[in-house]
Amino acid sequence: MQIGISTASFYPAPIEQGSAAAAEQGFQQVELFINSESEYVPPFRTQLKQSLDALGLQVISVHPYTSAMEGHLLFSDYARRTEDALDQYERYFEAAAFFGASYFTFHGETLRSRGLPPARSQHRRVETYHRLCERAAAHGITFTQENVSWCKSSDLTFLRQLYEDVPELRYTLDIKQAYRAGTEWEQYVEAVGDRIVNLHISDYTDTSDCLLPGQGNVDFRKLFQQLEAHGYHGSAMVEVYSNDYSNPDELRQSRQFLQKICQTVDFPDRNEG
Repeated sequence: MQIGISTASFYPAPIEQGSAAAAEQGFQQVELFINSESEYVPPFRTQLKQSLDALGLQVISVHPYTSAMEGHLLFSDYARRTEDALDQYERYFEAAAFFGASYFTFHGETLRSRGLPPARSQHRRVETYHRLCERAAAHGITFTQENVSWCKSSDLTFLRQLYEDVPELRYTLDIKQAYRAGTEWEQYVEAVGDRIVNLHISDYTDTSDCLLPGQGNVDFRKLFQQLEAHGYHGSAMVEVYSNDYSNPDELRQSRQFLQKICQTVDFPDRNEG
């Protein structure tokens, strides 16, 4: 298994600087967290792709800066806004394909999203997810729902219902978000494990909820083994924040720590199957 890193780990450094810093610390795979609309379109995206290629970086997934607004954009009762947002997200999918990504990471509705009446809300939700998955697939991108502590996706019942209603949907497992939601990561694996295709990893202790892997109590060998048992073929993306480390060399040390663990786990290659 490859150990990659999200460019969110370097925020607020511009994405091109974050990508260069990732390569400098020995990472070969990244998730691009794109922070402005201009970064999705030419000429910037063309320049960024050239830079990524020159750095030898493979883009695994793309994460949009509009993730905090997805409930408002896509799941309200204002149909015109939903249609406009679907068009906007298709532009994101097009950009993700341009970067060579396989996956798109989605937060969805927040816990405070103002919903429609339950039956109508669920119908609209499922319809929208189908359309998002379909539009992403048209560009060769797999659409993934991430578990996020402040979103409905933190709720296991919600995720299990999505699993049943939208079989083409896939999932991104985020370790810190599970911890922040007060839920064991094992429970998310149990709920949607055979459809997890992307992985965000960090570490934590009883007093810190976002540390570099190797600085906390997470049993990464157990995590990798359980994902392998569910047929996971993906990479592991380190995702922390720039105030979670004081020296960029700590990122290299964390990558090396994880790679040593991977050497002890019979983990399938992401390109198999």
